[in-house]
Amino acid sequence: MTISRFALCAATSLAALSSAAHAAEAEPSDTILVTGLRAETSLDTVSSGSRLGLTVFETPASIEVLDGDAIRARGDISIQEAVSRATGITFQGSPGNGNTALAARGFSGHGSVQLLVDGMRLFVASGTLTFPVDPWTVERVDVLRGPSSVISGEGAIGGAINVIMKKPVTDRTVMQARVAYGSDNAVQIAGDIGGPIGGGLSYRLTASATRSDGWLDRNSENQNLAISGALRWDATPTLSFTLASDYGNVHILPYFGTPLNDGRFDKRLREINFNITDSENHFRDSWTRLSTEWQASDTVTLRNAAYYLQSNRDYLNAENYRFSPATGLVTRGDYLNIIHRQDQYGDRGDITIRTPLGGSVENSLLVGFDVNRIKFRHINNSPYGGSSVVDPFDFDPGSFISPVPTTLGFRTLTIQYSLFMEDQLKLSDWLSLVGGFRQDWYELERIDARTPANGFKRKYNSTSGRIGVVLNPTPDTSLYGSFTVGTDPIGTLITTSNSQKDFGLSPARQFEVGVKQRFLDGRGSASIALFDIEKRRLLSPDPDNRLITQQIGRRTSKGIEATLALQLTDAFGIEANGTVLKARFKEFGEIVGGAIIDRAGNTPPGIPSKTANISANWRFIEPLQARVSARFVDKRWSNNANSLRVPGYEVVDVGLRWTISEKVAVDGRVSNVFDKIYSTGSNSSQWLLGAPRRFDVRLDMSL
Repeated sequence: MTISRFALCAATSLAALSSAAHAAEAEPSDTILVTGLRAETSLDTVSSGSRLGLTVFETPASIEVLDGDAIRARGDISIQEAVSRATGITFQGSPGNGNTALAARGFSGHGSVQLLVDGMRLFVASGTLTFPVDPWTVERVDVLRGPSSVISGEGAIGGAINVIMKKPVTDRTVMQARVAYGSDNAVQIAGDIGGPIGGGLSYRLTASATRSDGWLDRNSENQNLAISGALRWDATPTLSFTLASDYGNVHILPYFGTPLNDGRFDKRLREINFNITDSENHFRDSWTRLSTEWQASDTVTLRNAAYYLQSNRDYLNAENYRFSPATGLVTRGDYLNIIHRQDQYGDRGDITIRTPLGGSVENSLLVGFDVNRIKFRHINNSPYGGSSVVDPFDFDPGSFISPVPTTLGFRTLTIQYSLFMEDQLKLSDWLSLVGGFRQDWYELERIDARTPANGFKRKYNSTSGRIGVVLNPTPDTSLYGSFTVGTDPIGTLITTSNSQKDFGLSPARQFEVGVKQRFLDGRGSASIALFDIEKRRLLSPDPDNRLITQQIGRRTSKGIEATLALQLTDAFGIEANGTVLKARFKEFGEIVGGAIIDRAGNTPPGIPSKTANISANWRFIEPLQARVSARFVDKRWSNNANSLRVPGYEVVDVGLRWTISEKVAVDGRVSNVFDKIYSTGSNSSQWLLGAPRRFDVRLDMSL
């Protein structure tokens, strides 16, 4: 997308917002701008840790709720950047996975850390997910740590991230805008408007357009366009319908990493993009849904959501780079031209029944279903030939080359359906039992366009559950314990290959105990959780026959997590969190040089043993608020042998916000203040580097 097309998209989006504002001008705006950050101290927020509408305090699990206003006030440019500030979450994004993969509790990738939108699952294809796009369209983000398959099915042993989109506002008018400029000619233009329009109707329309030249020496422009709209009709005081649609159009930074020089990082290569001139990473996603909620009585609620998701992804890159110390040249390989075409149709419904049983005893029961139909096509130039040799210091990027054409490789059809239930039995004011059960069935058909004999049909099933107890010895203390079971796929379920078709899902279980505490009249909160996770049936060579692969592997993760949020005064607040864990292979081997090498006792790749975050905000003069935040990620390994070490890192960000009035604020931020060189992802020959120091200035307005 050229700059002129970017400007056209931004202008079109803002024109739509302006028209909506004109249509709603009879309703005066009473929007007050979020003028600064406060420590997120409340444990009373209703979260996605349960579909029963339980608060964080009432749920026997580790949950954090990230407020959308706080994310935007802090200046996080992506949902993943915001989530990586949560306890124990680390970013593992790359262009190949849509720049969206995360790690949690010793497990990583989209096969173990699931992404949901409004509680609905977006099925991952070929390890890739590219939606949602921009924090501007988000109301909040719920971070569920630990196995979450009971909420949304297989693929959530490490946790689940539920992105809650902005919804229509029924009681007031919202009108907000942002204009921002920063390093590398980064620009953002965004608007948000919503409110009642009469006749029981209310709406919300948000749009954000961003672009940047990127921090690399060449070919690093990236652009995002996110548009979200919703219309709500309150047909009666107890019956409502909401039609919503979201759209994302993204050109991400075409950067696949920096080659290592004899296993070491060479600072001279930091800003060189080794990709080809005509590289492309273009994603278009749209998601439309119709939601219905009926409060049938004081004790019975019915909900349903029907939805359609479409994802189109186009890749054209040279993705692998190896530096030769002897020649000083870089060999490039993996010339990939990959196209994804994905359509997902789904429906989810549930009924909640709340039953008083006398005194303080009460039972809440939810029973529901969901069903999805996913069509996927993988178009590619496999076996991904093509190579070139380049001089990094006299660089000629060249163009895409491939010895084979790009054609349809395979297509799949996946049918998923499930039944689930949750129950909370409140035995007294201080004791509750919370449980859940989910059964999923999957039918997968794969048609191989090049080798028809490799096509197959396969059925899978998955059983997930959770049982927990919550004790409240005081109104401000929650002690809990839980046992959870769930499953992960071997790879990506809907793109299971012929070589993996005979293997089932990998089951896992978790024991967790913890405490959540409020103090200082609600101005402070803290939590501690201890967990023990075991995942079984990993693919591993048969010890008696290395030519046979079996599901006999096992890995574990044990750790402790702690959080603290404290608003000491109206002017000063602090938040901190930290995780210490021990993730290990227990029974696992791999073939090296024709022999089986035992990796038991090693740490899985990409998993840090320690992470921490701390942030503080201080309104030192009435119109000015300063903030500082720091992230720490410990060392990681690039391979199962634990022979390739990736150093840990600390990154510091600072900001200053000037509140000119209740309607206008100017905010400045410097990210990576000390210009730390660090890697967020790696393989045996290259590192994906984090961005260098950058700044941005934002003008936020409430109209």
